[in-house]
Order: sequence, then structure tokens, then C-alpha cells
Amino acid sequence: MKKYKKKFLNKLIVLTILLLAPITSSAEIGDKKWSKECGKDNKKNCVIAINNKISIPDSDKKQTLATAIIQLATTTERKMDLVDGDEKTYKLKEENKLIPVLTIRFPLNVDLKKTPLVQIDKKKVLNIPFTHCNANEGCVTQITINDEVIKLFKSGKELTLAMGVHRSKENMIINLPLKGFSKAYNSLLK
Repeated sequence: MKKYKKKFLNKLIVLTILLLAPITSSAEIGDKKWSKECGKDNKKNCVIAINNKISIPDSDKKQTLATAIIQLATTTERKMDLVDGDEKTYKLKEENKLIPVLTIRFPLNVDLKKTPLVQIDKKKVLNIPFTHCNANEGCVTQITINDEVIKLFKSGKELTLAMGVHRSKENMIINLPLKGFSKAYNSLLK
């Protein structure tokens, strides 16, 4: 039962973030290293992100192929603390905890039946299910991640995203540098 409650709470947190906290547009995010971006109206609503951009043939413009975003969400942990061992008296203690949420925006025309794979330095880290697709953001995946995954991001050199392409047997591979991730993530915690 605890497993289902935890999954439900994680989904609720992700949905809340998705609906209440607008994510910055891809145009403001760089493609060389991770950077911190804050909302124009709320300077406390910040994310760290990086883009993968490709050049458009016969043009000096670039098109965003994928965007990786990490945002902090708040969850409440409840624990029973022992107050009196003899009488076995407990007190409910609530503690707010920050949890990182990884959002990845892929282009439209991905194969929604295939769950995208996230790798760091060619090692499988996790698969992320799609949450939705629309014309403004493309196809979006979102998942809460733990401290172990953050450590991998900090120590890694390259983030690789593998996704299926609609009506194709080949997967599309997108590489994003992890340069500047530690500095950007630490600034997000402040």
C-alpha cells in the first residue's frame, strides 16, 4: 500500500508543478551548458535547463530538438517520532523536503509507445514515460529523481536521450553536455 501512496504522491507533485509553475521558453535556454532561468513574475520560480539545437539548412537560424529541465518541487514527509518510550507515545512530525523533477521536451512525431531512455556517459539511468504532447512544447516526459541520479548528473560528462521516431525502426539519439550542471543545480538549491 505504501508503494502506491508514494507513486500517487509523486504523480500529484509532478502534476502540480506542471499546472502551476510555468517553465521558461526554450528560446531563453542555452545549448552549450546548463543555466538557471527564473520566472519573470516570480524570481523564486527557477529551473535549470539545457537545449539541443540543430542548424536549419540554408538559414542562420537554429531549431530546438530537445530540452532537459530540472525544477525543485516540495513534498511533505510524515514521520512518527517516539516521545516517550515507556508509554510508547508518538508524535506526528511533518517535514517539507525538496525533490528534483526532471522534465524533457522532445519534438513532435516521436513514437509514444516507446518510453524514452536517459543515459549518463552511456550508462542507463532511467526510462521516462510521456505525460503529454502539444504544439507549443512538443512531447513532454516528466519524473521525480533522487539524489543518486543527481550525483550521476554532477559527475557525468554527457546526457544521452534515446527515443523512438514514429513509423521508424531507428531510434533518435540526442546528446546534451552536462557542463555547468553542478554549478546550476547548486544555485537552484539556494
